[in-house]
Amino acid sequence: MKQRAAALSEIMPVTVPALLQYPSKLFVETTSRCNLNCVMCMKQNAGGGMRDGDLTPQTFQALEGALPNLEALILNGVGEPLLNTRLEQFIGQAKRDMPCGSWIGFQSNGLLLSHLRAISLLNAGVDKICLSMDGVDSSTFSAIRAGSQLLDLENACNALLAAKVACGRPEMEIGVEFVVMRDNLAQLPAALSWAAERGVTFAIVSHLHPFDEPHLEKCTSAPTRRSRCSSAGRARRI
Repeated sequence: MKQRAAALSEIMPVTVPALLQYPSKLFVETTSRCNLNCVMCMKQNAGGGMRDGDLTPQTFQALEGALPNLEALILNGVGEPLLNTRLEQFIGQAKRDMPCGSWIGFQSNGLLLSHLRAISLLNAGVDKICLSMDGVDSSTFSAIRAGSQLLDLENACNALLAAKVACGRPEMEIGVEFVVMRDNLAQLPAALSWAAERGVTFAIVSHLHPFDEPHLEKCTSAPTRRSRCSSAGRARRI
């Protein structure tokens, strides 16, 4: 019987359980405030009724028990993470508690990503920063991301590249996030090439989630006006 069991184990290896004992990826919104007025954002929906606020150290401390089991911690939601001045504090605390091989990252519009802030973030231990990029043509970029321009994104990339050298962190990853709409779909290939030339190593491409009637006309899937507007946020992988 034991010989038969051993033979079967060679033919049919032990399978890995489908479910983990603990969550492996955690999204934590560090602030709901933002310094831009992007046309596709849920914050521009007049009926959203969203109140702004920042993540406090006390609230983050309540997550301490989850950190040792995480593979990834993503510190963003609807708002701009760099507006929270305690961002580096959260990164440093999580880095101490998370296991070896895990990573910490966030998505940003890059507007506040100066050279000093980039160095501060890398010294704290951030592993990935994904910058919003919804067009490679200056006019399209500014029209979609009201309050910003393509030069701001280039400056953010340069700041991160310089910080990687200054901090001795060559493994730190820079990415871009592109929300596909009718207005910018044709620019996607050129946008990815533009980003790659500036040190970007990964990209997240997501479709537009319409939060209001005007958004429906911008969707590449051409939904009808009778389509139900989504209440879910856009992709926040990093």
